Amino acid sequence: MTTKKPGGRSHGFKHKSRSVMTKDAPRGVSFLLHEYHDGDKALVIIDPRQHKGLPHRRYHGKVGTVSKVGRRSVVLDIKLGNKSKTLITRFDHIKPFGV
Repeated sequence: MTTKKPGGRSHGFKHKSRSVMTKDAPRGVSFLLHEYHDGDKALVIIDPRQHKGLPHRRYHGKVGTVSKVGRRSVVLDIKLGNKSKTLITRFDHIKPFGV
């Protein structure tokens, strides 16, 4: 005998990330022109318009240190709890910290 699945709204990834992935104002292209170097601090801000290289929502608002810069992507070292995580993301989802 099995039980019936409850109907209603799914509380999956779409539901949980809805508040993080909403933007009102349009974003220019100046964020793509900024040059990052090793050791720089960068703030992870998820941009819902670009789905490639999208970091997990737990990293939204976190500050990381740039460890490697590629042509389209950047590698960040982020402190998450007691662990240090490596995050590979695109330039669309980060901005310089403290600027």
